Amino acid sequence: MAALPLQPPPPKIMIIGTKGSGITTQIKKLCEKYKLDDLCLKEAFHSKMNEEKEKRARRKLLDRGFKPPVVDEEGNIVPEEEEADEEFDKE
Repeated sequence: MAALPLQPPPPKIMIIGTKGSGITTQIKKLCEKYKLDDLCLKEAFHSKMNEEKEKRARRKLLDRGFKPPVVDEEGNIVPEEEEADEEFDKE
C-alpha cells in the first residue's frame, strides 16, 4: 500500500504564442519558480533526428565494409548506388 499523503503529479503546462511574444521568458520564469523541467519540442525533435541520421550513417559504413569512396577524375566523390530490395515492387 502507498504511503499517505500521496504526491500529486507535476503539472503539465503548454504555453503558445507568436514569435517574439516572450514565450521562452515566461516558461523560464515558471520553471524557476515552481522547479519544473522545461521541454522544447523543436530542440528535442532536432536532436532525435540527428541521432537517427548518425545511426543510418554508421549502419551504411558497416554495411559498406569501410571501402574507400570512389573518386572520379576531377576529384569528386561518386555517390554509391543503393541496392534495391528484391522484395520491393517498382510499380
